[in-house]
Amino acid sequence: MKVLVFGAGAVGGYIGGALLAAGIDVTFLVRESAVEGLRDHGFHLTDYRGLDLTLSEVPCVTSLSQVAVPADIVLLTVKCTGVAQAAQELSDWISPTTRVICFQNGVGSKSIAAKTIPSEQLLSGMVPFNVLYGECGHLHRGVEGELKVERHPTLEPLLEAWNRIGIPALACDDFESVAWGKLLLNLNNAVNALAGVPIVEELSQRDFRRVLAACMKELLAALKSAGIQVDIPDTPASILPWVLILPNWLFQRVASKMLAIDHLARSSMWEDLERRRTTEVEFLNGAVIALAERQGVSATANRKIMDLVRQAESAGQGSPGITAQQLVSKVL
Repeated sequence: MKVLVFGAGAVGGYIGGALLAAGIDVTFLVRESAVEGLRDHGFHLTDYRGLDLTLSEVPCVTSLSQVAVPADIVLLTVKCTGVAQAAQELSDWISPTTRVICFQNGVGSKSIAAKTIPSEQLLSGMVPFNVLYGECGHLHRGVEGELKVERHPTLEPLLEAWNRIGIPALACDDFESVAWGKLLLNLNNAVNALAGVPIVEELSQRDFRRVLAACMKELLAALKSAGIQVDIPDTPASILPWVLILPNWLFQRVASKMLAIDHLARSSMWEDLERRRTTEVEFLNGAVIALAERQGVSATANRKIMDLVRQAESAGQGSPGITAQQLVSKVL
């Protein structure tokens, strides 16, 4: 089985690197600027539980034309903003039997890819954890979570490999509920990006949690109106916003598992702001706004959060470092 990772950033490098470590034939499509670093350092995969893997040799190319045989499986791990272009490039390269797994935040990336790739060749995937890309190829997974993919027999070797290397992974049938559940949790991405502090520090402050809870309530109301179920681990989705607004002392007891994350972990949107890249806020909070508009319900908090992120993008100064009290006054 041959696997191509299209978009070997933090997430693509991590889940693809894990497959490579497990013995799968993996090639990484990377930018020209990344080739020298990969050849010098390879990948160094770590996680919050103590995983420590060094991959000194990482097969990489800078163009699909450098890959002699189309892959059996493509892990499409570009940002939502890059899906359309990536799908266009892949459409002329993949074989009729290739399966492309769309691993994006938010919802709708598979629909975008389906404009140029036959829908029967597309599958959805969900990575629940964040990965920070450090120096010398260091990729660090800071939080727990099960990687999920749409059920398909072709993917069984990948699931086995991920689980064997230490990344919990499983197949599921109702991926719509999984995608919306991931989006519900990903609403913290923007809050964390605006705060500019590690996630555990952010979630330890009630006012930040109040803003996140407001955004979640809007999404849950829109989903209920649309008749869409939500799948998240451990806690019923409807309860989560109420847990978030508990006083700090009680939240720390009730939601201790939520705070049991690496002290370095931050959201990918924070990293986008720091690196002066376009964020995925349109596909996260923007997706809430779009669904709410279709259902005729309010999404005021998500709209204000999206406006603040766009302002930070335009300023080009990284995270604005908004305090919890400031964010409450701007959003609630």
